[in-house]
Amino acid sequence: MTSLEKTICPTHLRVNLLGFAYNVTKIPRFSWWDISQIADSWQTAYQIVVGNRLNDMANTHYVFDSGWKLSKNNSAVQVSGLSEYLVPGELYYWQVRIKDNHDNISDFSQPMKFICQNQLSTEKMYGIWKQKQPSIGGKLSERNTTIFFRSPKFKIKLSEVDSAIITAFSRGSEPLFIQGFDLNLNGKSVGVGSARPQPDYNGNPNKTGVYYNKFDVTEMLVDGNNVLSALVNAQDQRKAFWCALDVYTVAGQMKRITVTSQNWKVLDAAAAYGDYGARIRSIYFEMSPDNVDMNYYPQNWKTVNFDDSTWSPAWINPFPMISANEVLIPYRSESTRRLETHEPTKKIIQLGKADYLIDLGKEIIGSLKVNIECKTVQRCNVFMGEQLLDDGHVRHHLAAGPDYVENWILTPGKNKFETFQIKNFRYIELVGLDRIPDQNEVNGWTTIQKFDDREGEFESDNILLNREYELSKYTIKATNQDIFVDSQARERRPYEGDLLVNGLTSFAVSSHYSLNRHSLDYLIDNPTWPEDYKLFNVEMAWLDYLYTGDDDLLKNRYEDLKIKLNRGENKESFDGASQDFKGNLLNSRATDNFDDRVGLVTNNGLIDWPIPERDGFVEGKYNTPFNAIFYGAYQAMGKIAKVTGHLVDATYFDMRAKRIKKQMIARLYDPNIGCFLDSLNDDLSVNRHASHHASAYALCYGIYDSPRMADRLAAFVENDGKFIGSIYFIYFMLKGLFDSGHADKAIKLLTNSESTKGTRTFAAILDQLKATIAPEAWSNRNKENLTLSHPWGATPGLSIVQGIMGIVPVKPGFQEFNIRVRPGELKRLKIKTPSAMGMIEVEYQEKLSEKRLTVTIPMNARGNVLLPQNSEHVQIEQNNRILLENKNDSTVKLNSGKYVIRYI
Repeated sequence: MTSLEKTICPTHLRVNLLGFAYNVTKIPRFSWWDISQIADSWQTAYQIVVGNRLNDMANTHYVFDSGWKLSKNNSAVQVSGLSEYLVPGELYYWQVRIKDNHDNISDFSQPMKFICQNQLSTEKMYGIWKQKQPSIGGKLSERNTTIFFRSPKFKIKLSEVDSAIITAFSRGSEPLFIQGFDLNLNGKSVGVGSARPQPDYNGNPNKTGVYYNKFDVTEMLVDGNNVLSALVNAQDQRKAFWCALDVYTVAGQMKRITVTSQNWKVLDAAAAYGDYGARIRSIYFEMSPDNVDMNYYPQNWKTVNFDDSTWSPAWINPFPMISANEVLIPYRSESTRRLETHEPTKKIIQLGKADYLIDLGKEIIGSLKVNIECKTVQRCNVFMGEQLLDDGHVRHHLAAGPDYVENWILTPGKNKFETFQIKNFRYIELVGLDRIPDQNEVNGWTTIQKFDDREGEFESDNILLNREYELSKYTIKATNQDIFVDSQARERRPYEGDLLVNGLTSFAVSSHYSLNRHSLDYLIDNPTWPEDYKLFNVEMAWLDYLYTGDDDLLKNRYEDLKIKLNRGENKESFDGASQDFKGNLLNSRATDNFDDRVGLVTNNGLIDWPIPERDGFVEGKYNTPFNAIFYGAYQAMGKIAKVTGHLVDATYFDMRAKRIKKQMIARLYDPNIGCFLDSLNDDLSVNRHASHHASAYALCYGIYDSPRMADRLAAFVENDGKFIGSIYFIYFMLKGLFDSGHADKAIKLLTNSESTKGTRTFAAILDQLKATIAPEAWSNRNKENLTLSHPWGATPGLSIVQGIMGIVPVKPGFQEFNIRVRPGELKRLKIKTPSAMGMIEVEYQEKLSEKRLTVTIPMNARGNVLLPQNSEHVQIEQNNRILLENKNDSTVKLNSGKYVIRYI
């Protein structure tokens, strides 16, 4: 029987971790959430149907019907028999319904679409750009770093359209640029592309992966005339933009409506954006400023009825868009979008005559959307930045290097435009405007991936902790671009250590896992300079599998992950590296650096950054932090080897891990002082300095052999309730305290309310730095070139979910997970966090001596609620019915449903 009231149709459909997947090969991996209002429910079977068009799905005209498949699995499901029905380049819809263990059958889910990947032919794919002769602006146009594009108008009859898909990519941008183009349809933003290329693609040093993006624009089409437009960025000789709109008709055909060619129109944007050759630079990249001149800016250029008759025909670029050592491939995460921001905390302040400060309320990574009415010609100097100076003006020369100084020339009447180049800023100062701008005349134009704010929520009786969670959550939201990077303000590069914090915090607040997977895969091919960072690839690969339940990356990249455990060349690096510095790519195919004579690994890692944050760490040949991280990597690689069927490898890695742990305790732990010493020298003499970093890394990775030893390490690592080291290092500090059973110490650190300038607390970060995205350092004093947009500082979010609430997967895809609430002195906690199985909700309240937990376990999952060892009078109830009372076991195992657990 069907029961909508009891077993609800599946939601959160994904293919290959994507809501709209266009990288689908012959064997797609389907995932979904099952939802039931009946306790103790799980899926017993599923049925997946696939069709070509939406009306086919409505009329049950399927290309493929799996029939009922007996299975509890709803993560990374591969359906036998489907591959022979999938055609490259074709559009498909899919739906799923399930049976549960109570004999209920759900309705089918809402249909979701995917496109089967095909090899785009590049033989006739000519890049287009501008004509050689200038249109306007004289010599300005010779710089041509930015170009306006418009397609010819094309007519659409909506009744004939099932789906409309744009494929686009560009060449010629700096590799560290976030965007090569901003794409629009009928005046509305479609999205941003292309994702940066991936050198050494799939471990092949002779191949670079070049990504294209697809955008579903079905809902943006209108009956009658439509037009595509794009603002395109380029810096080198291969200036090219390729774009095609394909319509999949209701009748089952695919029609190419328009593709870039000489019938497209182009306008050099150099005059409109005042490109006189000046550049905004960090030491890693440069970009042209947006010196908007409304005498040349083509207002409303994106709209259908704009007159582009004076624009030039596009010019076919003779250079190939894809060279012999490149492969054109679909981007593997969600496409980046442009969104206008309207924070309720936004405010406008007059600083002086014709001098106005706009505080967007939160920092964004993006640009500006402007609609200012002027009575006369206005010339405004525009300053943007992450921070304010002591006098209240904008610190436009960022600590990280770029100097965000631009100027606008506004004309009488409406001045409607958007700036293009991506910057990191919260504050805008307009100098020269003759009146205070209205609230919505200058808005943020942010660049982010899709993010659902409702998926992660937290509140407690500690206001500071609540603010830290929101800081972490917004950090993930605001920094979701084409790949997870350290900061778009300076380097715009991914790092493995950064990804460890970034990825785990993202898991805690969002069910979109694809960007983490893409970033991880990119870093496997493009390792960075710290010797320990490549090991975090291995750790993150295992965590990715635990959170997603999808073993595709582990199987495809097993050998590349295994190589990460080999010795690389450890070279010094610094923030002042040259632009083309590739990070001293590790010699990953070199020999193993495990010293069998000693039972430890040689070499060293980052430890912390900058160097003064290392608590005086003394480096030797065998270093405690590096060996602790290696121990964790060997453990993770052993688990990966078991999952992928490499059982001999698994035994080898497990033995290595055990030996390192044993030798670390024997050679580097000092039982007299209860902490680890920093390192051993070549002659095995001990460097007796005991930095907090040595013991914190050891505690984090479980290098202790008894509760007594863990207690002593935790007492040392806690550092009398004060953070030590960088904001990045506290991830290891806090994780060690939580995992070793010392949550009270970790919470004390997180809730330290001291906020005087320069203090190492999150209170100071929020109240002194006024950060809305996690910063790179505790203060400018700790790191002079810091950014206030650096996700490696987002540890509180993951610490709250995985540490205080103790919500961590035990089996892949959250088939089984733990809940271990460790409140310290907190009396009220409430969390909602996503998982591969669905939403997990936990609420904790303490009144007098009684503690009450209300937990919601999603369908198909089992939650292990770990109570304090000394708990008494444990009572479990559901729907006001007592299920169990006076349970002595400190672990309560619960199937899906909502439960109330009371204990003393």
